[in-house]
Amino acid sequence: MSNVFRDLRLYLRLLHLLGMMCCHFDSEHCRLLATPQSERYALVYAGVMFAATTGCLTFAHLQPHLFHIGIHNRTGNFYETLIFGSTCLVLSLLYLIMYVRRHRHRYLVQHLLRLNKRCLCKSRDRQFLHNLILYGVLTVICFGNYLHGYIRSGLTVIPLTMYMVVYIYAFSVICLLLVFFVCLKQIMGAGLRHYNGQVDQGYLVPGLRGRQKILKVCMGELNDCFGLLMLPIVGLILLMAPSGPFYLISTVLEGKFGPNECLYVLLTSSTWDTPWMIMLVLMLSTNGITVEANKTAKILAKVPRTGTGLDRMIEKFLLKNLRQQPILTAYGFFALDKSTLFKLFTAIFTYMVILVQFKEMENTTKTINKF
Repeated sequence: MSNVFRDLRLYLRLLHLLGMMCCHFDSEHCRLLATPQSERYALVYAGVMFAATTGCLTFAHLQPHLFHIGIHNRTGNFYETLIFGSTCLVLSLLYLIMYVRRHRHRYLVQHLLRLNKRCLCKSRDRQFLHNLILYGVLTVICFGNYLHGYIRSGLTVIPLTMYMVVYIYAFSVICLLLVFFVCLKQIMGAGLRHYNGQVDQGYLVPGLRGRQKILKVCMGELNDCFGLLMLPIVGLILLMAPSGPFYLISTVLEGKFGPNECLYVLLTSSTWDTPWMIMLVLMLSTNGITVEANKTAKILAKVPRTGTGLDRMIEKFLLKNLRQQPILTAYGFFALDKSTLFKLFTAIFTYMVILVQFKEMENTTKTINKF
């Protein structure tokens, strides 16, 4: 068994452990099998997650004073409550989507595992393991940030525990889906690279057929299955992103911490959302599919013309390729590529400005009421 295949099994086991993709992996025939036990496990896990997130959301709504951070302002506490509720809702939605579409996800992943077995790139045997190591390191950093931040905020045991459990579990589930999606994109990129190699060696018909099959899956099942998941995930990360800088502006820069605490809070606040943003950038910046798809046209343009029907086939392909771009989208709302990064960072900065304006309005109102 290759290293890549073994590393992909780690993802499948983690997804099964977290109740996201409950199936038995037959490594000999490269199949994902749905057994009665796995079906019951998926149903029970989805039900438990729905009950747990609903319970947390209800408790936070009935006891909002317990979740208020004393050193934060009213705007900041409302924003924290909004993030907590949105996280619970997104977790419920993800488990609902994964359960309802579990068979489609299983067939898609099984197809890509077989593609990976056929088109293995030896120079990138460890790329999936590297992604998993990055995921593990960022999870530890995220845990440390949340633990240090919420302990210093002065929360009692119950809200502190709920914040930690919900946010760390949400990071584990959401970022595992993100890094697994990156691996699937890398598999398709390696497959396109394999078929481009065939085209470059003169095997035009099998190479182009294999390429078209991959692009059909990319713009079909991969877009449909994971594009729907990326929509709430990116929305949640976009909502969370300004929380660290906003807390920094509302506390440290206003002198609410002593000199000894400022450095620790500054470090925690500045890296508060870094793990989320790194995973988002990794997902959007992995564009091997687009690069390899565009490379096919460059290879065909160099093929010498023979005056046969093969020339017409190449010209027809080139004309079609100029109009057709392999674009992964979040269910059609925005593209999942580098072009979206600038838009997201612009939106995050805009939300940050809006939050600061609300904070300043709150401070101004308090000052007026004193007089």
